[in-house]
Amino acid sequence: MNGTLIIRAMKKSIFFLFGFLFFACSKPSGNNGPVTPPVPQEPVQYGTPFSGVPAAQDATIYQVNMRTFSAAGNFQGVVARLDSIKALGANVIYLMPIYPVGTLNSVNSPYCVKDYKAVNAEFGNLSDLRAIVDGAHSRNMSVILDWVANHTAWDNAWISSNKSWYLQDAGGFVVSPPGMGWNDVAQLNFANADMRLAMIKAMKYWVYTANIDGFRCDYSDGPPVDFWKQAIDTLRNITTHKLLLLAEGSRSTNFSAGFDLNFGFGFFGQLKNIYSNGQPVLTLDDLNTTEYAGATAGKQVVRYITNHDVNGSDGTPLELFGGKTGSMAAFVVAAYMKSVPMIYNGQEVGTPVRLTFPFYFHKDKLDD
Repeated sequence: MNGTLIIRAMKKSIFFLFGFLFFACSKPSGNNGPVTPPVPQEPVQYGTPFSGVPAAQDATIYQVNMRTFSAAGNFQGVVARLDSIKALGANVIYLMPIYPVGTLNSVNSPYCVKDYKAVNAEFGNLSDLRAIVDGAHSRNMSVILDWVANHTAWDNAWISSNKSWYLQDAGGFVVSPPGMGWNDVAQLNFANADMRLAMIKAMKYWVYTANIDGFRCDYSDGPPVDFWKQAIDTLRNITTHKLLLLAEGSRSTNFSAGFDLNFGFGFFGQLKNIYSNGQPVLTLDDLNTTEYAGATAGKQVVRYITNHDVNGSDGTPLELFGGKTGSMAAFVVAAYMKSVPMIYNGQEVGTPVRLTFPFYFHKDKLDD
């Protein structure tokens, strides 16, 4: 009798166990398919995407170095002078890095990025940045941001949270970009897929959050070509925006990666040689072949007679190209010889002093 009760109890327990498992594994009422995890949402789009972004061959770029552009050295100083930029014939404003600058091992370089998704309080806040973009758009000008993909500041949060995102030596120590002498920054590891995705996500953030129109990508010859193709393919999938993408590099594969524009390093160097060493002017013709290798479908080379790098290291246009008359002639050649012209702030008024790195000192401010 006791054995029969035990068997009945066991059967009842097994029945309840199977019943529990059945109901636990059953789909909720009304759900006829597998549960799909939520799709991550993009940031909310600020403003209306700008429809007037020029084709690459129609761009005229004005480079703004916030620290030197106005006495205030901030975003508001740029907003106040949008009309004067427009009056030059520029239709693209390129802002040097807007992000917080690292302090660890720092030399106060704007290319030492502490946080890819924040605004440097030295320049203002997100609303101030949006004011530049809105003001430019209302004047039929685009705005592109400087993007530093190759390296970060040593106190960027990525180092402490994701050390594998950085290049390391045999001892496991994060290193600076090899062979460059840039000891204030840490080299990213482009073999790490998660780092790539985080970088691309940060780029997309600014398209949505500030309604910007593209990027000038610093030291684009550093990161591998396949990273840029991955990043650019993703950015091009933002179908609401037409983006203008400029590589600060010279390799022809930047074009095949998807960049619209490459930097004319060779053109600037040869133009200097013509003025300083008496080389034949016709030597510039060869650059229309070499610098345009791989450029298809309207892709172009940006040419200039000064920028934030060479202005401090090599000299002002007045120094390099024979004063006002000579520098004006040099710019005409740079602007009209199968080129997208770029003007560096201060060039238009013949600023006679070099705007020296890290562009912070009061003596380097331009006149308002």
